[in-house]
Amino acid sequence: MKFSFKNKITTGYLINIIVVLIIAFIFWKISANTAFDLWNWLAFALIILSLGMLTVVYFLLTAQLKAKNESEIKLLESKMLIQSIINNTSNPISVKKINGEYLLINKQYESLFKINVEEIQGKTDHDFLPKEIADSYRNTDLETVKAGKEIQVEEVIEQVDGPHTYLAVKFPLFDTSNRVYAIGTIATDISKMKSENESLTAGNNFFKLSKDMLIIASENTFLKVNPATIKTLGYTEAELLGKPFMSFVYPEDIKSTIDEVSKLKTGELTVNFENRFVCKNGSLKWLNWTTYPDRETGFLYAVARDVTSNKEYEKSLKTADTFFNMSKDILIVASKNQFVKINPALSKTLGFDTEELLKNSFYTYIFPEDIAFTKEKIENIENETYLENLRNRWVCKDGTVKWLSWTATLDKPTGLLYAIAHDITAQLKLEIEEKEALNNLYENEQKLNMILENISDGVLVANTSKRVVLANYMANELFQIEDDTKISIHFSDHFKLYYPDGKTTFPLQNLPMERALSGEATDDIDVLLLDPVTRERKRVLLSGRPIINTENEIIAAVVTIKDISKYKMIEKELKKTELKYRQLIGFKKNIEENGKEKGAEQNNIEEKE
Repeated sequence: MKFSFKNKITTGYLINIIVVLIIAFIFWKISANTAFDLWNWLAFALIILSLGMLTVVYFLLTAQLKAKNESEIKLLESKMLIQSIINNTSNPISVKKINGEYLLINKQYESLFKINVEEIQGKTDHDFLPKEIADSYRNTDLETVKAGKEIQVEEVIEQVDGPHTYLAVKFPLFDTSNRVYAIGTIATDISKMKSENESLTAGNNFFKLSKDMLIIASENTFLKVNPATIKTLGYTEAELLGKPFMSFVYPEDIKSTIDEVSKLKTGELTVNFENRFVCKNGSLKWLNWTTYPDRETGFLYAVARDVTSNKEYEKSLKTADTFFNMSKDILIVASKNQFVKINPALSKTLGFDTEELLKNSFYTYIFPEDIAFTKEKIENIENETYLENLRNRWVCKDGTVKWLSWTATLDKPTGLLYAIAHDITAQLKLEIEEKEALNNLYENEQKLNMILENISDGVLVANTSKRVVLANYMANELFQIEDDTKISIHFSDHFKLYYPDGKTTFPLQNLPMERALSGEATDDIDVLLLDPVTRERKRVLLSGRPIINTENEIIAAVVTIKDISKYKMIEKELKKTELKYRQLIGFKKNIEENGKEKGAEQNNIEEKE
């Protein structure tokens, strides 16, 4: 039957109590017919002290075990909660140590880099990414640590359908001492938005550079064209003049163009008629025509504007509008304190419909305590033209409050404010819970240290690398070393080890720490420690236990050291007392006859002890 650690503590406590009581009974029997002297009272006091010390140690160990179990449960629950939250976000998320080793990643990060959380543990970017890319990621991580605050960088990641641009928000994570211990990264794929912005910018530039085309024609033949026409269509003047303009019209637009020319013959003006022309390079240009017919000369005077860029612009606007409405991020356009345009994400987040939000001032929906500083930030943006990471609270329709993080810019010519926001309520809740978990862990560690320092036995804790990570005051005093890390689990580095006979060397592989790191528990191994410098001897009882995590893996080992040298001295004195009283009650003759033999035996015992 397998006993739990708590049951073992209880069993050991009861056994020791019984042993001490038996010793007390024997002592009482021996001294029942004699008068109590100083040594009797001293022995009796030591027995009582032993009972008290055993009881104190028992309650300290049970309290320590309970605190340890509660701490492990809280840490496990916190870890599972954090992993569950980040796995259910659409953004790739990672956390790395200062040295670049990964602490955790979410499912989206695993999918992006084709590596799972078990494989990435303890690895850096250089272990699975090309050196150039890994160096770039490492440099931005170090910039985050140096800045001590959130930074945003664009990172290009090669995927199956080609390179994608990600906006990576990198931020430092601080421990309870306000020191950076890790770097968190949340990335957002902005490839589509970036591509559409570039397309829209190109369209706008093309539109600004275009010039009107001026043309004189006779019925359907070019008579005169201006340089803008040549530049727009790409033909030379000689290639255009004297040619029927229908030969340059895109075939699908010829019928509508003929119909429009027929109207001109009646004297009707053509306004905003659009058709496509085939350029010399084979491309098509949309032209917007305003044509005046001179009925006396039969000439047609036309002004054409290249609206190809407008068509592309309209297409881009349609695409942008689709993106605006489909975006999961909150996108708004505002003027002063009023929404001008909002996307569905804002309505979904706050619970109000679009009409309600557009009708009222947006300050109506901001949490009252955050209105003043929000107004101040918006007023300052008129000077800075850019606002980043403004966090404020908004009141939802159901009465709940949500935290939003805003990035905004001001278009000074129009006075319009363009802003994007993210709902960071869950993120802030996670940060608070993580901070609370770290504080709880720190408090538990302090409680554990306090317990260890108040245990009368020496205690050593070592990791799987066989390095001591924790020692209490009694252990430091035994080894005469204050720095815990300089204590070796191999006692032979500090003492000569013998069996209790003082002659036979104790094998190192039988030490409790070695056996505990192999998964074996040991109790009360009797070892004699000899200080090679002072030649001082100490008899100790060593006990060892492996420390196992929730996955049944050995992560450390703990050894307790009970100094029983004083107890052995008391035992020696008891034997002398026993010999003395035996002489007084009639054993003197036998002792004299066997004196030499007893004396030799006693000398051997003293030498061994």
